[in-house]
Amino acid sequence: MTAPLSSPPAAGRASDAPRWALARRTLRPAYAFYYRALYSRQFPGKQTLDGLVLALETRIARGDTPTDKAVWEQKYRAGDWAFMHDLHQVPRYAAIASLAHRLRPGGAILDVGCGEGVLQDHLRPLGYSRYLGVDLSETAVAQAAAAGRVDDNSSFTAADAEHYVPDGLFDVIVFNECVHYFRDAATSVSAYERFLAPGGVFIFSTFRTPRGDAIMRDVLKQHEVLEELAISHRNGTSRLWLLLPTR
Repeated sequence: MTAPLSSPPAAGRASDAPRWALARRTLRPAYAFYYRALYSRQFPGKQTLDGLVLALETRIARGDTPTDKAVWEQKYRAGDWAFMHDLHQVPRYAAIASLAHRLRPGGAILDVGCGEGVLQDHLRPLGYSRYLGVDLSETAVAQAAAAGRVDDNSSFTAADAEHYVPDGLFDVIVFNECVHYFRDAATSVSAYERFLAPGGVFIFSTFRTPRGDAIMRDVLKQHEVLEELAISHRNGTSRLWLLLPTR
């Protein structure tokens, strides 16, 4: 489910691009202030302000906000996610796979927001007892199957990750650059705790944006941080966390 943060407005014309690019530059200081100082605070009118910010972000296509299912389907059909196979993405995927294997070798892995299953390509050589990928896009899940990623211990399902109820317990639950698309990330992440096996861990990756950083601050308040690291590449920086459940 990871989106290119420089994607053009989904509903705009090509001629609108310069106007929305100017809007992004003009609003950047206010946008940063909102996520740094107001996002996690309670105050009169907060719900209204949150709605206005989200509507504006969606309109100017920042690329890290909740997105309708139809948009995801169109993007996967158009091949907009092919860049996930680019070389600069490899260190992040490799780091997640290596951490999962190091902490819970041969464990069961739930990949939330799996897309077409690129992470599974890195996990499979290391071995696991079970892999389950879940993504909002049916097109992405179909592409995973067409690429031969489904086997006896590997499966994919199309579902809304914020409301999905997986079957069974998992040693590692991965949220790979997807929580910024959640409408209530902290609550949704906490709901997955009951699907962690004893001794299980969360692995998070988030691309650094004001929204992504603010969401992770909320998530981190509710979980114990085992480790944190950063991976920089040509488009920016991704931060990885190993988190333990609160129980």
